[in-house]
Amino acid sequence: MVSERGPRPLSSHVNGQVCATCNNGWMSSLDAGAQRVLLGSTSTGVIAADTAEVLARWLIKVVVNLNVTQPYRLLVPEEDRHGLAYGIPASFAVDLFRVRQQNGLVDWVQGFCGGLVMPIGMSIETQTSIAERTLVTHVRIADIVAVVVRLPYPMTVGHLPPADEIPRLWPLTATPLAWQALPVHDRYDSTMRVLRYTAPPSVFGEGIYRSF
Repeated sequence: MVSERGPRPLSSHVNGQVCATCNNGWMSSLDAGAQRVLLGSTSTGVIAADTAEVLARWLIKVVVNLNVTQPYRLLVPEEDRHGLAYGIPASFAVDLFRVRQQNGLVDWVQGFCGGLVMPIGMSIETQTSIAERTLVTHVRIADIVAVVVRLPYPMTVGHLPPADEIPRLWPLTATPLAWQALPVHDRYDSTMRVLRYTAPPSVFGEGIYRSF
């Protein structure tokens, strides 16, 4: 629970698996790009596609580092962690909103979503396997909150739709987001997602999510 974690400096979350080349290369460039985006988040206007990609990729990088460095089960496999060096792996989605209550500049909570809605006909074993490997992390930067979802298969397979109350930042949708149109919630961790998998059961197969 977020209330039980207690104060922990960001410096306590060091990913020892990151090499110096990556840390001083694409990661540093991505940090700088995301900083420019977040500093402009108080403005109005549409979030351009390239801006959305920079912000989403950076938020996913943050979530990956949290998942690796915190005492929590590892839910982001090696191929996705390395894939961030070249783009956004297809297994991730990022939703965005604003929050009224803030306690410090940065906060997060990682865990499972509020619930799952599975296609009719999917076996209990496959449902359980998918649920165990789904990661949902809320990351708050000032009043901006991202809900980063990592599925155990490419996003295009599950056709995961955005939540009604939280708009989708990534993958891009037909209607771009606008900073001034982001919904505002009271707490950053009170909008637990109900994930809806809309692909037919035959797409998922049976027993294919037993290991990464």
